[in-house]
Amino acid sequence: MSGRCLYVSGPPGTGKSALINEICNGLKANASVRKASINCMSIKGAKDIYLKLINDLGENIQETAIDEVKHLQSIFCPRTKSTKKMFVVTMDEIDHLLSLDLDIFYSLFEWSLKPKSRLILLGIANALDLTDRFLPRLKARNLKPQLLPFLPYTAPQIELVITTKLKFLLPLGSDDKPQDFIPFVHPSAIKFCSKKVAAQSGDLRKAFTLISRTIDLVEKEVKRAHQDSAAARRLQLSPSKPPLSENPNLSSPSRSSMSTASSLASLTASSAPRATIAHVAQVSAATLGNGITERLQGLNLQQKAVLCALASLEKPVGSLQAGSIYQTPTKPRLVGKPTVGQLYETYCTLCTKENALHPLTKTEFVDVVGGLETLGLVGEGSGGTGFLKGTPSKKGIKGEKTRMMNWVTGKELEQCLTGPGSAILKRLLAGSE
Repeated sequence: MSGRCLYVSGPPGTGKSALINEICNGLKANASVRKASINCMSIKGAKDIYLKLINDLGENIQETAIDEVKHLQSIFCPRTKSTKKMFVVTMDEIDHLLSLDLDIFYSLFEWSLKPKSRLILLGIANALDLTDRFLPRLKARNLKPQLLPFLPYTAPQIELVITTKLKFLLPLGSDDKPQDFIPFVHPSAIKFCSKKVAAQSGDLRKAFTLISRTIDLVEKEVKRAHQDSAAARRLQLSPSKPPLSENPNLSSPSRSSMSTASSLASLTASSAPRATIAHVAQVSAATLGNGITERLQGLNLQQKAVLCALASLEKPVGSLQAGSIYQTPTKPRLVGKPTVGQLYETYCTLCTKENALHPLTKTEFVDVVGGLETLGLVGEGSGGTGFLKGTPSKKGIKGEKTRMMNWVTGKELEQCLTGPGSAILKRLLAGSE
């Protein structure tokens, strides 16, 4: 067996690290298999990487004068076939190495891709095109790692994961509820949460956080309701005498807290109140915020210019003069949704108008549109129902004939046109008016 290299990429919260760690934990470390796992964000320098690899793999240097790089190269790429050891190295957040030392970034990939290598390198990062952008030297020598992209979770996938986890909380033998019963959260609330998270980022961890905080909110409401009910019962038993205020310094629990605790103890996973859509909406407003606004603020000038060009195509043509009695309904500039080719022509026309902005090449433009589609700001509009707003299509942007539609409202786009170049963008958004 020889070494290999696998680069795992995808947005945060898609399960990259969890899956790789689970697989590596299933490997039994023995005399022939050595494992090491490093989170590159915790590394301060290139030398720390080398030393940690040497220590975690149990290949300690006997002589302090030996260079760490040469020592690692000798164990990963031995000149003889005498050794049968295999080294499995997991590098999470491997793109952080680019800010430390590019040589170690090249060396690790190169060692794992050599014909007689004993290194199996598993690199994990968010960037999809990291190897193409920063490893041209390996690509020129036909040494390219295997790629495993992770797509963001879709709404049905998030809903399935949450539903499965909640059903595991039901006690065995609870036959008083139907088989499809979900404890603690109503199915419609789970669906609402899944669509919220999928439309923003597809991060499964955010969905877990949202559900967890929603359950906490319902728990607080139930406790408050039980405490109010206990206080009302006490008033009914002695209406003529108001209850004395409780002393919080007493070590013994109060009667009200004991009655509330006993009342709550009677609730089970089957009988506990369930969170509704209103609960999820309340928590998501504080947890998720406005995802589109955050994504718009992170765009560069050219990306915003493409959005402005698309928005200008969607603007209605001006109506007759204000004083006219007969008014005709406004109609769109294009019949149907514009294609990528039509959008590029409009973009170039608006950019060259008054020399406002230097336009991109057609290849660069298609890449920018694809990036906006990945962010869920634009989408493929093939007619019919299309797909969920804000969710990237799995096919991606195919070519000039792909029809596009804007997921960003005019008000949201205008609010992000601030800072350097805002005047140019506002003129582009105005279009040919």
